Amino acid sequence: MQRSGKISARRLAAGALALLTAAGMAWAKPQRIVSINVCADALVLELAPRAAIASVTFMATDPYFSPRAEEARGIPVNHGQAEEAIAFQADLVVAGQYTGQNAKGLLRALGYPVFELELPVTIPQVWEQIRRLAAALGESARGEALIARLDARLSTAQDNSGSPRPLAVIYQPNGFTLGRGSLADELLIWAGIDNLAAQAGIRFWGRLSLEQLLLAEPDMLIFEQSPGEAPALAQQLLAHPALQRLKARVITREIPNSHWSCPGPWLAEAVESLAEARRLWSTEHAVQRRRSADH
Repeated sequence: MQRSGKISARRLAAGALALLTAAGMAWAKPQRIVSINVCADALVLELAPRAAIASVTFMATDPYFSPRAEEARGIPVNHGQAEEAIAFQADLVVAGQYTGQNAKGLLRALGYPVFELELPVTIPQVWEQIRRLAAALGESARGEALIARLDARLSTAQDNSGSPRPLAVIYQPNGFTLGRGSLADELLIWAGIDNLAAQAGIRFWGRLSLEQLLLAEPDMLIFEQSPGEAPALAQQLLAHPALQRLKARVITREIPNSHWSCPGPWLAEAVESLAEARRLWSTEHAVQRRRSADH
């Protein structure tokens, strides 16, 4: 009986400790989250309760920059300044790795917790990013559920057929494109598409001349979907007659820039659109090969 009493006491103590730990975790869960980075805006909106989000950036409601612009409407905005995070009484500031260095330094010096988002360039790195932020927000279960949903969609869209792959280029204003080592390149590979920019030796982000593009004869052109963008000189190259003639002959897709710039579930939307384009090309390619064989 004495030994049983000791075991019961230990169990009670362990149970009390577990309750205290759980209460402490719940108390420590951020209740006034301030995002000072546009990619952080969207991911915080996916993972945290809306009531716990004190502020997002002024770009959060712009569909050109944010994949979750509608969800951000109505939340107070900031311009990435430390003074703003302080005014919002932030108990967690979510920032980008390469932006807002002065603001992050000042906030840390004043004792504010700052979580930095990195720039993932592979799908596994995206999983890790989501997992780390979800833990910082006290929403690990929500993070794992998000990863599972995204993984399922990406797995469905992934091309493992070993069949011929179309050659595509992501072409932006002024001829800029995304090459090897970028998240966009990873998404193209995932969907079973070769990246012309990567083949041209461009790493991360660079410029591809119209002459290079035309000589390469890509099978697919991918443009940014730019809602409500005002006319600009940078857009003139995209209206070039030679490019317009190529567009009439090949498969084209428009994908919002934000859908391959920031880690999150919107990556699945980009890959699904690319995979659909790849399937269409494969069908057309098969028809062309049959016609060539008949002749």
